[in-house]
Amino acid sequence: MKIRLATNEDNQSLLALARESPMESHLIINVDRAPDYFLLANLQGDDARVFVAEQDGFIVGAIGCCLREVLLTGQPTRIGYIGGIKVAAAARKGLTSFRLMNAVANYLRAVPVEMAIVITMTDNEAMAPILAGRVGMPPFHPINRLVINYIFPLFRPQVTGGYQIRSFRESDLDHLTRLFTDFFRNYSLTFEWTPKRLSALLNQPNFSSENILIATKNGRPVAALTWWDQSSFKRTIVEKYDGWLKTLAGLSKPLKIFPQAGEPLIELQIRHIVYEKEHTSAARDLIRYLINEKKRKYRLFRIGFQQNSPLAALLSGLPHLKIHLNCYIASDKKDDETRLLISGLRQGQIWEDLSLH
Repeated sequence: MKIRLATNEDNQSLLALARESPMESHLIINVDRAPDYFLLANLQGDDARVFVAEQDGFIVGAIGCCLREVLLTGQPTRIGYIGGIKVAAAARKGLTSFRLMNAVANYLRAVPVEMAIVITMTDNEAMAPILAGRVGMPPFHPINRLVINYIFPLFRPQVTGGYQIRSFRESDLDHLTRLFTDFFRNYSLTFEWTPKRLSALLNQPNFSSENILIATKNGRPVAALTWWDQSSFKRTIVEKYDGWLKTLAGLSKPLKIFPQAGEPLIELQIRHIVYEKEHTSAARDLIRYLINEKKRKYRLFRIGFQQNSPLAALLSGLPHLKIHLNCYIASDKKDDETRLLISGLRQGQIWEDLSLH
C-alpha cells in the first residue's frame, strides 16, 4: 500500500470512495461532494491537502487536512484541521486509517502547527483507536461537544416586527466587521474578523451579498445572519435511518420533511449569526424571517454551534432535532501551558463553521 498526495486526476475515485464509505452513527450519512471532491477541503482552510491510500492501483482510503490562522487566548495561532477520513470496507481491518493519519501528522509537524483538531459524530466508534495516539500522533483530547440543529418549519414562525431586515450593502461592511468582532471576542478557534475576511465570503461558491441578512434598529445594524445553499457542491444524504430517527422520518412522511433513504436533504445552511447583546430578539427575528422567506423551497434549516452556546436560545419555539458531534484537539507539547490551554478550551466558547461539515 502506498500513501501519497491526491491530485485532480483522483477526483472521480475520491467521489466514489466517499459514496462507498459513509459516516456511521445512529444514522448513516454520506456527504456527496460532486462534482469536485477538493472544493470542500479548500473551503475548510488554507493550503488544503488530501492524502490517499492506494493499493493495486485503486484508492482505498483518504484523509484531508488544512491550515487555519485562528485566535487562541486572543493571539493569532496556526492550527491544523483534519477531516474527510474515508476508508473502503475492504481495507478497514488493516492499518489504512492509521497510515493515513500518520501521513497527516508528519505533514502538520513539518509546517509546523501549534495544535490540530478533529470533529467526529459522538458515537463514531471507528475513530476511537485513531484518536488514542497510536499512529505517531499524541492523543486527541475532547474539548467540547458541538450540535447541528435541523429546524423543520411546521408553521410560519412569528417575528417581533421591531427591526428592519434587508440584504447586505457594501456600506454595511464596517458595521458588519464590528458585529463579528464584538460577538466573537471571547471565543477561541475563531478568526480575526476583518473587512478583508468578510469580503472574501462573497467570493465563495453560491455566496453573494444576498446571502447576508442585516437587522437594523433606527437605521443601525444590530444583528446579522448568513445563509448558504451548498447543493451545487455538498449534499447530505442519509443512507439509512435508525432508532428514533427512523420513527420520526416515518411519522413525518406526509409532510415530506425527510427524504427517502439515499436521497439528499433539501436543506439550507444558516452559517453565521451575530448580534449585539441587547438585541437578541433581532437575531431571533433573522432566523424566523429567513425561514418564512425560504420554507417553500427548503424542508430543513441547518445551524450548528457549541452545545452550551447562547445561540441555542434563538431556536426556542422552533421544532428541531439535534445531531451531536465531538471536537478533539491534539498537540505534541506536554507542558503546563498547553495543558492550561486545553483546559481553557473545554471551559470556554469555541467556534467552528459547521456548515462545512
